[in-house]
Formats: sequence, C-alpha cells, structure tokens
Amino acid sequence: MTEELTSQAIIVCGVPASGKTTFAHDLARELRWTFLDLDTLTNPLFEHMGGEFLVDVPTAQPPVRASVNDIRYTCLFDTTKENLALGNSVIVVAPFTSERTFPEAWDRLIERLAIPAGRVHLAWMDTPPEEVVNRMVLRGAARDLEKVKDPERFLSPDVTCAPGVEHIRIDGLLAPRQQIEHFLQDFGVRQPVS
Repeated sequence: MTEELTSQAIIVCGVPASGKTTFAHDLARELRWTFLDLDTLTNPLFEHMGGEFLVDVPTAQPPVRASVNDIRYTCLFDTTKENLALGNSVIVVAPFTSERTFPEAWDRLIERLAIPAGRVHLAWMDTPPEEVVNRMVLRGAARDLEKVKDPERFLSPDVTCAPGVEHIRIDGLLAPRQQIEHFLQDFGVRQPVS
C-alpha cells in the first residue's frame, strides 16, 4: 500500500509544562495531521486508578516488568501505529524521556511504529526549568502539586538535557506562531523525499 509508505510521525517531547502540547496542537492544525496525546489517551483511566507522582527516569533498556507508565505508552504506540498503517500522518506528544535520551530506546520506538526511520521525526521542546515551574504554578493542576514542591527531583539534569538522537529543537520561550514557523523551516529541510 503506497499510503503506508508516505505516512509520517512527528514525536513531540519535553518535560511536562514545557509547552509541547500547545505546540503539537498548533502543528497538527497547521499540517492537518492526526494529533495523539499520551495524557488525552490515558489520563482518565490513570486518574481513576489513583494516579501517582510520575518522574520519567530515562533508561536505555526495555522494562522487565511493565509499570503503569509503560502501559500508558503502549496505548499511545499502538494507536499511533494504527493511524500510520491507515496512511494518516500523526503528531504524537508525550515526555518520551527514554526514547529521546537513548538511541536504543529511540530505535525501539521506530520499530513499534512499523514505518521507515526516515519518516519518524523528533521535535524537542526546550524550556528552561524555572519557566516550567512557573507554568505549573500558573496552571494549578492537581497533577503538578508534588512536582512544584520538589522541582529538583522532577527536573533533574538527566530529564532536561538535550536529546541523544537527531532532533529539531523548539525554543519553549518563543511565541507559539514563531515556534511553528521555525519548526516548519527545519522540518522542510529534513523531510524524506517520496
């Protein structure tokens, strides 16, 4: 099927409150691609189960025993794969801490999506930690309360560092329209030729 050969995925990553969801919404609207968000797909069930204070700790190895967070990502990956198989290009948003940090984890993500590596693109929302904390305080979400109390644990250097795989950096301090314009300029250069 030629549609499967042309569908692409933009993986938008970054720490919570970095601005990745707003950027991904705007980008999906601009490109008219399907938008998939880890929180939208899984938070209602996650919160019903009682939730937990999640700190993404990057790891190169696949989990031996799946955590709730691993299962949440499985839901996201499976939904993304189904859309790609239908020929829908997608914008996928989640922290993706391990996937952006370790090439081995990134390779596993690409394998799970079942499209060529050249059609999976990483966009990293780079927002300074102090701005992330300010945004969490302003939005006042219950899920952020523990993180705001202990920002050093939540925003450790291994979580806030630049990706260890090829990516397009998005400046989290730019206005949303500027973020989209800068990204599209970089993305246009990197898109695979059909």
